[in-house]
Amino acid sequence: MIAESSPFPWFSTARRRTRRIVVAVYWVVALAFFALIQWKLAFHSSYPVPTWMELLFPLQVILFLPAILGGVRAGGFVKPFRGVRFVPLQERDETQTLFGPPRPVISSMTAADINLDERERRQRDQVHFAAYTSARWLALGLLVAQFAAALAGPEWLTRAGNAAFFLLALVLWSLPQTLILWNEPDMEEPR
Repeated sequence: MIAESSPFPWFSTARRRTRRIVVAVYWVVALAFFALIQWKLAFHSSYPVPTWMELLFPLQVILFLPAILGGVRAGGFVKPFRGVRFVPLQERDETQTLFGPPRPVISSMTAADINLDERERRQRDQVHFAAYTSARWLALGLLVAQFAAALAGPEWLTRAGNAAFFLLALVLWSLPQTLILWNEPDMEEPR
């Protein structure tokens, strides 16, 4: 499940220890962004409901930070979960589109990174089940927090809703890849 072509070629992700450090740094950075955004919205916003400019940065964090881990699209540490082919824009003549059918292009990834074998598919399905079971319980906890915030007042309900959405979206986009990177055994032979 770990991609052979790393997005950061200056270090290898073949060792479990390295991948665990990557996962720890990822979550420290993600939660730091979460804390920064919540602090900004809670104490430095002049409106009770955030403006579209105040929501632009959290949206970018939710969309682009999990791409480092891979899985959803090609180009991260985890193999893509579907046969998505990735070619950098510099190497192709066409425009990259957000919607529409995938175009057949020559991939800059190895064939082993694009296609999942039966073991990897089974492992991916097990990891997704575990991740989304955990996310379901997190969503239930966030719902209870929403009810508690509603009792405190409407301004707290708005703040808690923004925080709950951001945290849940980040977990849903990142948890399967995190579990794969954390639990996959070493890929290289010990010396």
